[in-house]
Amino acid sequence: MTAKSSGKFAAFCRKLDASTEPTPYIIYVGESADELEELLGTLRQKLARAYGSCDEVHLSGLDNEITSWHAELMTMPMFPSGRLILVRHAEALLKRIEANARALQNYLHDIPQAPEFTVTVLQFREKKISKKLQAIEDLAHTYEDIPLSGPDLVDHLVARAATLGFKTDRDTIEHLVDKSAGQQKVAFANFDRLITFRLHEKEIRIEDVEETAASAESNLHFQLLDLTAQRNIGECLQLLQRHALESGEQFIAALVRLFSESLRFYYYRDSGMQLAEIGQIISTRPMTGYPLKKSAERYNTLINKYSPDGIRLVMDALLRADALCRETADAGRQQVILTSLYLMLSRGT
Repeated sequence: MTAKSSGKFAAFCRKLDASTEPTPYIIYVGESADELEELLGTLRQKLARAYGSCDEVHLSGLDNEITSWHAELMTMPMFPSGRLILVRHAEALLKRIEANARALQNYLHDIPQAPEFTVTVLQFREKKISKKLQAIEDLAHTYEDIPLSGPDLVDHLVARAATLGFKTDRDTIEHLVDKSAGQQKVAFANFDRLITFRLHEKEIRIEDVEETAASAESNLHFQLLDLTAQRNIGECLQLLQRHALESGEQFIAALVRLFSESLRFYYYRDSGMQLAEIGQIISTRPMTGYPLKKSAERYNTLINKYSPDGIRLVMDALLRADALCRETADAGRQQVILTSLYLMLSRGT
């Protein structure tokens, strides 16, 4: 079972609590500390009710030994109790397990035999489970928060403003989403900042967005995307030298969207389609990232600076950089990968 939005998280926890079926594995895809603690609290109480008490073990897929989870999973307690295991960065652990034939064999043998008193929560930043370890997903209950994006995110914030009694318009909220690099988490934070900033006036204007969102990290993303579209690679490199991105992987994903959507935009425009027609096509696809109205200018700029063949070469480089970033959770290493990408772009495409 997969919850599709953070609004369904409480219902997901209630369903787990009420279930009488064994729940050996919970896959939690997300980074919310509050949600994770709520999930652990639900399971902790359920195990304590069933077994009188609950032992709890926290592991990290980045740091703990590859066998640590297996040992905790299969060890019988000295006294009757439930056992709750949390594995943070589960994608890193599973990748290490796959690379070790003996460990993989042991896990595959014992995963279906986990004791009923043991529940493992596997926390993923992004769900990455290969076919070799599909047995985990088959036995698990899954919660995955799929962020809103593009028009859906704009619709949500427009409705939220109205519910709170604030006057605004769609153009202003589209500008807010664009300033937030199309990211739900950043857009929500910027929206909350706006609500506080304009609490007495009860109105959100474009100039308010400019004033309150200018200092957010999302604005660095916004600047880099614009400069990349303008092919001002030198300025991009200077920004990367002065500022550290929290997640190079996240920004590379934004670049992938920018270049792929620009290439589509080029072909749609080249075929004689009008902006309204292009908008109807793009808005029906998930994960387009930004409102079309704000993106069209960026797309036009980019396709005037890069040829279609050049865009394809950049896309190839972006996909390689994305694969490298997914191999490390270290922000510094991801920044190096991103800088190397821009150095490649500076040599021409």
